Amino acid sequence: MSTQGDVYITTLAAGDIFADPAYQRPVDITRARKMAAHWDRRLVGVIEVSDRGEYATPRYAIIDGQHRWEAAKCLVDPPLLVANVHELLTVADEAALFDKLNRQRKKVNIFEHYKARLAAGDWIIGRIQRVLDKHGLKVDPAPQEGCIGCVGTLEKVADIDDALLDETLSLIIDIWGKRRDGLDAPIIHGLALILHHLRHDIDLERLVDALLDTLPRQLKTQAVALRDMQSGTLPVLTALVIISHYNKRPGRKVDASPRTFGGVGRGAPPPKHQA
Repeated sequence: MSTQGDVYITTLAAGDIFADPAYQRPVDITRARKMAAHWDRRLVGVIEVSDRGEYATPRYAIIDGQHRWEAAKCLVDPPLLVANVHELLTVADEAALFDKLNRQRKKVNIFEHYKARLAAGDWIIGRIQRVLDKHGLKVDPAPQEGCIGCVGTLEKVADIDDALLDETLSLIIDIWGKRRDGLDAPIIHGLALILHHLRHDIDLERLVDALLDTLPRQLKTQAVALRDMQSGTLPVLTALVIISHYNKRPGRKVDASPRTFGGVGRGAPPPKHQA
């Protein structure tokens, strides 16, 4: 990351600046045009850019102030922009600085935060992304097949073990495909709890058979209803509901309670298997 000595202030032409989509969010052009229509030099302030070097065209990557820069470009005679120029940053450094500045100023959209962390080389996000790429899934709020919105849950599961996240998503796809409701937080986390704590007690083929005829939303509805009789978080209650479906299939029954799934998180080990 750049030190204070690697930053200087200057004025730049709008045409010498560009946005790197690796970490920058899409421009709200309506917002930019509105800013241009009410342009006030005194309110523009100082933008933050990264100097990509004399051989880069354009040379300066916008880090903070993208809409002010876009607004300036909308003007008939685009003015020079006052900028803090950061030198010697990698793209990952730029992404980390972008994320830091945005979080300091306002609450950042979780999906923008994920994208910035990925570009910055955050190890846990990189671990998640590799698993998602393997299964043809993506972090996206859209209510469409293959889209996952529960970034926090993905982090919790991947933090235990990326193999656990891989196995959990493989199991979900085997049962329900890539339907959106099968990729919701209670389903992912609930199945991960089962695979983590009851790995030696569960027959995966039987588990798949037990859930094939049950929709994910039915499991979540049953888990919410279970709150009236049982304590526990929604993922834990979802895990208990799944085990109840499992136990209805022929074979040895598995005993489970909220205590069975305690202690998951930040690399917690699974409980010792009891004969």
